[in-house]
Amino acid sequence: MGDKKTWLRFTRENAELAPEIQGIYEICSLSPAGKKLWRLGKVPNLRKRLLLRLTDPPPPDNCYFRYYEAGLSHDIDELAGKLFDSYNERSGDAWEG
Repeated sequence: MGDKKTWLRFTRENAELAPEIQGIYEICSLSPAGKKLWRLGKVPNLRKRLLLRLTDPPPPDNCYFRYYEAGLSHDIDELAGKLFDSYNERSGDAWEG
């Protein structure tokens, strides 16, 4: 997956900075117990999906997100598979394929 992307606070301002291209994203909530995956998905329009996820359904408190662009030269399924594999099987309900 290349370099690790920086986590951004999951706000409308930050989501609006995402590109309108296909890619994969992950949204996690942070608590004293650690990071918990909330959503993970591959989409044709990163910005549109991230903005939708701000309200439908409402995210948990203290969320952060990051995304990976999957332009024409990338295989989005391969990128999504690598990201999904980086989480354990308990996170399967967070997948939005």
